[in-house]
Amino acid sequence: MARFFIFVYMRVSMKYYMPPEADEFLHIVKEEFARSFDVKESFISDWLKHHNKSKGKWMRARLALASGGLLGLSNQTFIKWAVVCELIHSASLLHDDICDEDSMRRGKKSLWKEFGIPAAVCTGDYLIAESFRKLTEIEQGWHQNILLKLLSCSVKEIIFGQSLDVSLNHLTLTREQCRKIAIDKTGPLIALPMMGMFRCKELTEDECSALKEISNELGFAYQYLNDVENIIGAEQEISSDFLKGHPNFMVIRILEGLSNSEKKIIFSQPERFNDFISRKNFIRSQDEITAILNKAIMDNHRLPIIIQPIIQSLKDEIIKRLCMI
Repeated sequence: MARFFIFVYMRVSMKYYMPPEADEFLHIVKEEFARSFDVKESFISDWLKHHNKSKGKWMRARLALASGGLLGLSNQTFIKWAVVCELIHSASLLHDDICDEDSMRRGKKSLWKEFGIPAAVCTGDYLIAESFRKLTEIEQGWHQNILLKLLSCSVKEIIFGQSLDVSLNHLTLTREQCRKIAIDKTGPLIALPMMGMFRCKELTEDECSALKEISNELGFAYQYLNDVENIIGAEQEISSDFLKGHPNFMVIRILEGLSNSEKKIIFSQPERFNDFISRKNFIRSQDEITAILNKAIMDNHRLPIIIQPIIQSLKDEIIKRLCMI
């Protein structure tokens, strides 16, 4: 039995380079974010408190703060935008957990698992509404208009990706379909913090296109890494994506290497899927993720020089997690 993956998988707190602008105003972002979670309605309040127990790394806020600061935009604009990006990301996590049936989120029981699906849907909807309301606090009106359009388009992209995720048959999914799902779901949330600042600074279309293309590849790499961690059982049940019928890029790559008779076995007995995984599958996935990251970084030169270290930091963060596999 190929249960080689029964080993201690440690999630460590990853430290990666980010310009000092990313942290200078982070305490203000956290304070404003907390105020958005402070509501009088008792049920929503309880649900928000539970969701907020699973602390993240504030990556999207730091991306907005760093890019906005380096590009010389108004502090007020990029601080508010950082809060908006964290709110919309929090909402996406709630809805994603429902769609993926994930019972855990950052070591804590997910909201839908603790309070039920309706509670998680309502809480996610509240956070989406709050993110749009937060935009109205930006003092420069033309920044409001730019960011409103970008936020709306990004949310729709994420929804389109999620609709594919829950609609396609995971057993007949192609690599390209799985890649598109990953890019549509994850890419917008990586691009959003910086793209907002790019648009407010009125950078060139080539620079904005480059950021979009880079973010798509980083999003694909990030999702592929999550898929690998799912097979290992880093936070959820081992291979839960396959058992629950969810798209997983590593599952596709594993199925491609099996004979028809082996596929028949695991299609009829899904619980035996883990028996057909080898160490070679993980090595190949590591190599493929590294190649995706290298492809992403090739376009870094098309961005403003002061922004390029931020992109490198995102690549480094994924590489560090990848090295833990």
